[in-house]
Amino acid sequence: MIRRIRSFRYYKWMNLIGFALFYNTVYIGRFNLNSVLTEVSEELKLISYQETLLYSSVFIAYAAGSMINGRIVDRQSGRLMILLGAGASILANVLVAFSKTWQIILLLSLINGYFQSMIWVSGISLLAKWWSSKERGLGGGIANFFSGLSHATAYLIPAGIAIMYPQFGWRINFIIPMGAMAVFLGFFCWIVKDRPEELKLEPFIEDDRFVAEVETYLYHEIYEKKRNPWKYFFRKKNFLWWCSIAMLSSLCRYGLLKWIPLYYAREEGGSILSQSFSNLILPLGMAFGTLILTWITGRRFQNNKGLIIIISAALCGTLVVIFPTMISTQVVLFGIFSTGFFLYGINGILWLYAMDEGGRIYSGTTAGILNCFAYIGAAAEAFLFPMIVDVTGEMISIFIVMEVFCIAMVICGIVVSEKDTAIEPELE
Repeated sequence: MIRRIRSFRYYKWMNLIGFALFYNTVYIGRFNLNSVLTEVSEELKLISYQETLLYSSVFIAYAAGSMINGRIVDRQSGRLMILLGAGASILANVLVAFSKTWQIILLLSLINGYFQSMIWVSGISLLAKWWSSKERGLGGGIANFFSGLSHATAYLIPAGIAIMYPQFGWRINFIIPMGAMAVFLGFFCWIVKDRPEELKLEPFIEDDRFVAEVETYLYHEIYEKKRNPWKYFFRKKNFLWWCSIAMLSSLCRYGLLKWIPLYYAREEGGSILSQSFSNLILPLGMAFGTLILTWITGRRFQNNKGLIIIISAALCGTLVVIFPTMISTQVVLFGIFSTGFFLYGINGILWLYAMDEGGRIYSGTTAGILNCFAYIGAAAEAFLFPMIVDVTGEMISIFIVMEVFCIAMVICGIVVSEKDTAIEPELE
């Protein structure tokens, strides 16, 4: 018995490490087109709407794919889905390097976005099968840490390639980085297993009464009766509020990643903040924020996740509204780190909710729905913020709109918060 428990713990951690390290390379294949869009536009002589379509295409396809693939992974092997999604993404990226027209690149970007969407929802499904509810704050926090760090990886590797191989232009960014992604995909496939039963290990016994009751209900009332889980979750008002949180947090997340460097470059002439610092500090804040806040939520606020949403959104909103007043480089960097910390902390809590709400049976479905709404927000950012700047003529208006979104997240957090729920005691 002791040996089996040790084996379960070993493979639980191997699954997490394998997925987390691999996911640190995933954004290389998701956002490399956006990182070289200026060079692509110059070579292919693109006009504004074509650039916007290329920029937003991966988000649109990712949103649609998340909804579909989240449901599929609940019925298939999560490990196989990740292998398929990552393999197709690598191939699509390599083909972009040999494309001559923007229409072909657009098609490949849509294909890439769809197959990339298989990866995260499958990872959440895998984690739910190995990590119990009271442990998911730690496991989910570590996975999300590498997700946040992946933004920095996706910036550093293309930047390094551009310095080492300037003679090859933007196309080399769709070939060399895919090698790194392929290596970590191989590592993932080597050490990750779908479920404990695959190794003749007993699945864990859920020790959270509420989550155990949810899993029992889902199994008997939805799975056994072959009811549509999409219909079941979309009829839950509380779930829809969480979908709103996912969309709003993603709107702000990608808005900050894109517009903070642009704001300081245009308004201050780059004298306060370089783009490189912003592209590294914000992801670092995101990574540590989601690690710490997700872990704290899982350990102490498991039954009142909305409280952390309220606090994080309020602090993020406070930082966003004072950004234009920051004139010191050190203060700006601290503000960027802190904003990423609290904003992406919200993202980590979303996946704790997805695993608890869907259980081991439908965590892929719940994660897929939330991820769909998150990337609807990401796609909307590509159209919304440029339109706001065009209408107002002032980049500062973006921070005002983000403040409104943060206030909306606070309201959503209040709605989903269980005010009468006692804080979970610290685990021993």
